[in-house]
Amino acid sequence: GLRRAMPVCWHVLALAVALAAARPVREQDGDNREQLSGPDSPADFATLLKTIREWRHTTIAQVHYNGSIYDEPQLRWTQTTFIQAQMHPYDLFFYNPDTHEYTVSKYLEDVRSRYGGVDSLLIWPTYTNLGIDDRNQFDMIACLPGGLAGLAAVVDELHANDVKVLWPYNPWDQGTRDTGVPDPESLGHTIVTTHGDGFNGDTMNTIPEAFYTAPIAMGKHIALEPEGGGSADTASWDTLGWGYWNYPIAPMVDRWKWLDTRRLTNVCNRWAKDHTNDLQAAYFNGDGFESWENVWGCWNGITPHDGAAIRRVATILRHFGALGFTQSADWIPHYPVVNGATVFASLFPLATAAADGAASRTEALWLFVNRAAVDSTGSQLNVREFPELNYYDCYHGTPLTILPDGTVAMEIEGLAYGCVIATPNVTSPGAPDALGQFLQTMAAITAIPLQNYSAVWEYLPQQMAPMPSTPIASSPPPGMIDVPAGTFHFEVAGVEIEGDDAHGVDVQYPWEAHPQREHSRTLRMPRFFIDKFPVTNEAFKKYLDQSGYKPVDTHNYLRNWVNNGSYLPDAARKPVVWLSYREAQAYCTYYGKRLPHETEWQYAAQGTTGYLYPWGNELDQSRFPVTEHGRTLPGPADVDAFVPGGDSVFGMSDVIGNIWQYTDVFADIHTRAVIVRGSSNYRPAGSQWYFPSALELNKHNKYFLMDDSYDRAGTLGFRCMQEAALNCSKTLCGTVLD
Repeated sequence: GLRRAMPVCWHVLALAVALAAARPVREQDGDNREQLSGPDSPADFATLLKTIREWRHTTIAQVHYNGSIYDEPQLRWTQTTFIQAQMHPYDLFFYNPDTHEYTVSKYLEDVRSRYGGVDSLLIWPTYTNLGIDDRNQFDMIACLPGGLAGLAAVVDELHANDVKVLWPYNPWDQGTRDTGVPDPESLGHTIVTTHGDGFNGDTMNTIPEAFYTAPIAMGKHIALEPEGGGSADTASWDTLGWGYWNYPIAPMVDRWKWLDTRRLTNVCNRWAKDHTNDLQAAYFNGDGFESWENVWGCWNGITPHDGAAIRRVATILRHFGALGFTQSADWIPHYPVVNGATVFASLFPLATAAADGAASRTEALWLFVNRAAVDSTGSQLNVREFPELNYYDCYHGTPLTILPDGTVAMEIEGLAYGCVIATPNVTSPGAPDALGQFLQTMAAITAIPLQNYSAVWEYLPQQMAPMPSTPIASSPPPGMIDVPAGTFHFEVAGVEIEGDDAHGVDVQYPWEAHPQREHSRTLRMPRFFIDKFPVTNEAFKKYLDQSGYKPVDTHNYLRNWVNNGSYLPDAARKPVVWLSYREAQAYCTYYGKRLPHETEWQYAAQGTTGYLYPWGNELDQSRFPVTEHGRTLPGPADVDAFVPGGDSVFGMSDVIGNIWQYTDVFADIHTRAVIVRGSSNYRPAGSQWYFPSALELNKHNKYFLMDDSYDRAGTLGFRCMQEAALNCSKTLCGTVLD
């Protein structure tokens, strides 16, 4: 059965529940779909326990839940994946674009050194790049360097380090390429082929059962993790969930872990700069934490204070979770404690059969959180009912003595954690048994109080990647226009869907203190030359014939050409696409040119007019291609299809609405992204989450880079520029005037 028998030594609690039986049962104030409220006061403990037990009993009967999914060997890991990191595969600690190699050990060592490591990774390559062309979410995974086979090797390496792997599923992605098979099958194939362990259901409160059963037919039981936490109706097939939780002083109870104590929630608060509430709520419930730092390219780094807290919490949860305590069917949240106004505890009792067949032995784990900012000292827990057990402070790693009044005393630091283990075992810190070794570990990692660690959050600075210099030209080379020197007010804002200046969204220009969405500066621009049109298929074919360039990784390379050998007969004057940033820069360099800085591109497109569009401030559809929204990429129009109506004041053509165009790359130590300008004639329909358009000349978008196979896109092209003045620096062409 689901519920294991309650050990008889906890009779005092059963008595308390019985005494409360005459009280009215009520739904707890503040309950929500993911959480059950704690007691209004310590005196309400028995009523709380009765109420939530009745809810569980009724719910199990209503949905015919039996908990058998947790008997599946391939899913047992889900009960102890306490620290899960959402991350992007293009994180520079995880992949090296210079050597074209995954650097799993570098990534794992970084998170180990800062907060004690992870138990699982949610690897997210889809949103925010998804929707720049018609590649669907499964294509975005498959086009990662090495393809699915290469990813299987990466996952195998993570497994060798005891780290499980989840992929994302974006249910809103119904506007890109149709795979021709149901999504549960496509996703199952991706997970099974890459040796993955499960997926996170983005934006999903619940996940249909088909997503669990489809991979079973392929030989794999996978973990389902709905972002919205799950429901009683789906508890028979989703073993994980995220928690977007509320944080009153008295911690709330994880509704779905209470339904089945083997289920685990990873508490997620992606934009928080202080994770104390998240960690305390997770720890109190014996749950996990989502250590999400790279939030769509905004680095919301874990502070040293939170890192030290995660290390302590995770070490305790991992040790006792592996022994089965945190999955105890007899878990009692809000167990009575001495200082019950601000200190709260969960009891996780565990009864195990003795090896010699004798009577079962009972152990108990209490997890404490101090919700006050001041330390709690002295007696914490009354243990008079259990004098036969030995007590240890499993947070500080020291033995405890039962005081004459039947309590044990210890210090719980303000806004921190405590732990007590009661066991028949007799040990000491450093003893060779498992508990003695664990106590020694905890004594070492808690020697410095949490308050001594810095809780100051800092921006991760970005730098604009330097551009190669070009030979100085005195007159426009063939195919280029002359952009005269002038004073230019550069004003642009990123169109990213999520993020804000407080977390460093978008990019950081050299004159800015940190990454931010809006950028404004007056620049004195030197004279330069820029291609009138984006580089065409015809021009790129000529380059290939002259240079002999052949890509090492051919995935998606010139995908719209015939067998990658040449363009279609009617495509000579269409802009070349399906090339990486590196390949575009190499083309320009071959001809003594380079890609333009964003400031140069915008000055050539806007001049000194401040116009929203190359021709003025009114959007005029007759001057650029119509944006299409089907599931198949239409391909761009000819570069000269809207000449001269779509031209800028300086004569630059095909500026907006046909293809996105490469400009500057910005990077911090974790992430690289290229600023793309102009927008394309394609954006998938059906979801706000697809790569946003940026037609206006005061807007740009940010496309994350990894390597050629991932970076190539069917709407992304480029044009080159050449310098005409000596005062053009490698990171900024123009003099800042204000």
